[in-house]
Amino acid sequence: MIDKLALQLTSLICTEAYNNVKDRARIQYGLSVILGEGFKIVFLILFFNIIHSQKYFYFSLLILLSTRVFAGGVHLKGNLNCLLVTTLIFICTSVLAPLVPRLPTVYYSLIGIVSFAIVLIRAPICSVRRPIKDNKKKLHYKFIAALSVALWTIILLFLDNTQYVNCGFSTILLQNVQLVMVKKPKL
Repeated sequence: MIDKLALQLTSLICTEAYNNVKDRARIQYGLSVILGEGFKIVFLILFFNIIHSQKYFYFSLLILLSTRVFAGGVHLKGNLNCLLVTTLIFICTSVLAPLVPRLPTVYYSLIGIVSFAIVLIRAPICSVRRPIKDNKKKLHYKFIAALSVALWTIILLFLDNTQYVNCGFSTILLQNVQLVMVKKPKL
């Protein structure tokens, strides 16, 4: 449905006199991403507001956006699959993780250190449809992702609120599990 809407919008934007097929494909892909992500964000905000877990959802989203954008992760085919998996991840981080009692600090530190190492080894995982071919840019993304994980680990270790600590570390953990699970695409 989103792809059909993106195709129609692309047809409106690019008149028939404009024949550049590559540009049309880029515009259509960009519109598909914007529409798909827009729908997903609106759905998630409404869902977590309805179940009264919005504060943990926003916190988890903040951590995820500051790491996933640069580290990459799982890319699923189809917007519905993506929405379902994303919702499941946020249920784990924003509903279930805050219910877990506080663990010893050594466990949280271990999650942070292992996640930092995973990012240094595996990131960035790019989409086949949006590859990063420049090695300097890949290194830049890797550095920012690792820095983000390190900063969040330090911040979370100094927080006193168990629910936010568990929410944050579960977000970092699930993001980095994706990096381990996914095969790097051959570009």
